[in-house]
Order: sequence, then structure tokens, then C-alpha cells
Amino acid sequence: MSARAVDVSRKQPGAAEFPADTAGALERALRAQALADIARKHHGSLLRVLTQRTGSVEEAKEIAQEAYVKVLAVERRDGIASLDGYLWRSALNLVTDRARRRAVRERFSRAVRSEAEPLAPSAETVVDARQRLEVIELAVGQLPPRCLDAFILRVVQGRPFDDVGREMGISARMAKVYVARALRSLRTRLEESDSAGKV
Repeated sequence: MSARAVDVSRKQPGAAEFPADTAGALERALRAQALADIARKHHGSLLRVLTQRTGSVEEAKEIAQEAYVKVLAVERRDGIASLDGYLWRSALNLVTDRARRRAVRERFSRAVRSEAEPLAPSAETVVDARQRLEVIELAVGQLPPRCLDAFILRVVQGRPFDDVGREMGISARMAKVYVARALRSLRTRLEESDSAGKV
């Protein structure tokens, strides 16, 4: 072979070669561009559907924003046929999740209030109880889904742990773990609220 023959193993001038961090940044930029294209095509219809499902333009905008964030966070597209479809699925799942949490909070509030109805407390006690109930309702609504389900089944509905486990498709021991986490979270929120009230 001639000394002037081209060595194909050498890097050719102008060949694209990116460090890992640059490649990651490029991938994120491409994903952001794809999301911008999707938003241009679907944003109007997505907001209309979400507003119809939720009855609130503001909530529809919040859900759409969360769905866009989910699409932007996708690192690998394994199992995702299209980002358009993934956006719609994410948005509709968020609507369902919010509705479920709202229903759980309402059931919890009704259950707590029905237990308290026979009592005739003082006005100060009523105000304090309402404030604590608001803290608990907010904390319940922010529980992780599995903890929330276990808490409602065990604490609100009073079902045995064996039933809770069967309903959730987990063991009774795991149901106890979820309930304990939920109660610990609620207790922490109440303690934080009590501390703030004393300051």
C-alpha cells in the first residue's frame, strides 16, 4: 500500500464526535424541539379536552403543563410508539389521578365530619378542629397513591389488613407498611402545623 494511502482508522476532518455530556445535551435539545412541535399541533385541542374533563380552564392548563414535563423527562423511547400519544395518555392519566384524589379527600372529609357530628364542642374547639382537619385533608391528598389507598381502606373504611392487602394485590404486611407510612406523614404534618401555630 502506498505511503500516501488514506488511513481510514484516523478521525477525518469535520467528522462529528461528541463527548457523552454533549450528546446528552443534544438529545435533550432534540426532545425539547420535538415537544415544541407537538405543542404547536396539539395544545389547543388538548386544552379543550382537558377543560371539558375537569370543568376548569386553569386546572386544564396545569395538567397540560405536567404532561409536557413528563414528555420532556422521557430519557428512552423504548415502548413509546409516539410522543404525541404519550402526551395525551399522560394528560388523561393525570386527570384521572386528580379526580381520584379529590374523591378520596371528599370521602375522608365526610367520614370525619359524620364522626364529629354528635359532639357539641365550644366555638374555640370547633375552630381548632376545622384547622386541623384542613391540615389533615391536605396531607391526605398529598400521600403517595399506594399509601393513600391503604389508608382509606384501613383507617377510613375500617377494613382488616388482610382485606386491604387483597384489595390492593399485596400482602397484609405490606399493607401495614403503607398505612404506617401514611400515618407517620399525617402525624408529621400535624406536628408541623401545631409548631407553626405556637410561633
